[in-house]
Amino acid sequence: MTSNQDWQKLQDDIHEFTSKTFGSSTISSKMHHLKEEIEEVISDPQDRLEWADCLILLLDAARIAGFNTQNLLDAANDKMAINKKRKWGKADKNGVVKHVDA
Repeated sequence: MTSNQDWQKLQDDIHEFTSKTFGSSTISSKMHHLKEEIEEVISDPQDRLEWADCLILLLDAARIAGFNTQNLLDAANDKMAINKKRKWGKADKNGVVKHVDA
């Protein structure tokens, strides 16, 4: 099982690499790049390296926003608790299901 220390080490390693390689970047630039990588995952969902690109960009953008991996883990658990209490609609043409309550 992977510990949060492993995730934090990854986020720190990503930060060191991207800072040295790309200089300063913004949350917006990371998110625009992430949108491109998501399209690549949609095109080939079995390519784990494209999934990894998405994860790398997401972790780096979160770091720029001031979130470490523990913050993200806590937020994901909080959001899952909210999602479990919500009512959900029907899938749209793309298979997307949205909550129907506020």
